[in-house]
Amino acid sequence: MSVLELHSVFKSISGELVLRGVNLLLRSGVLVAVRGRSGVGKTTLARIASLILKPDNGRVVFMSSDTIRLGEVKRASLRLRYIGYVDQECLLIEELSVWENIELSLRLLGVSGSRGEEAIREVLEVLGLKGLESRRPRELSGGQRQRVVIARALVKRPRLLVADEPFAHLDDETTRVILEYTRQLAKSTGMSVLVTTTDLYSPLSVDEEYILESGVLRERKWL
Repeated sequence: MSVLELHSVFKSISGELVLRGVNLLLRSGVLVAVRGRSGVGKTTLARIASLILKPDNGRVVFMSSDTIRLGEVKRASLRLRYIGYVDQECLLIEELSVWENIELSLRLLGVSGSRGEEAIREVLEVLGLKGLESRRPRELSGGQRQRVVIARALVKRPRLLVADEPFAHLDDETTRVILEYTRQLAKSTGMSVLVTTTDLYSPLSVDEEYILESGVLRERKWL
């Protein structure tokens, strides 16, 4: 079963064509990595997959709904309920604590009480954030901030997780732990995962890999 389908997606940014007829299928429970050098359009692809941007041409089908035809209110509702997005800027609300930043995802969905607290404690434990619950973002390292952003996206158990270069500030062991937890969550819930990275060669524990180059997305086959 497909969660997200991109069909012949084109997108220009500031007059430059960055995506040229991109086709991508994300199936339920599958982890997909898109590799590419800086500036090739990975963030644009991630934002289109997250329903933040609309393509200039092409179709974006999310959970069997042709999102190009939807109004912004409906698209925003789909993002809130079903999509977790991890941005590479590690954007957090500076006035809120680590716990409150993560909890915000659940509060926006109307989830509270013991159910919400249990979910937050789980991601804090798995992502190595236990003991940092009361800290403000300015008191965290770059790697800790990135883990909070990932926790905020995962805590609501989305149908689609899109992570734009999520491992840039993380060491290899933390990356491995997060990928393994994400894989287990994907297999148990049917969540689809799209990860972008500038790392062209390091092994990643994913199901499918693609290369984005000159606006063209092609599947990567390891020899």
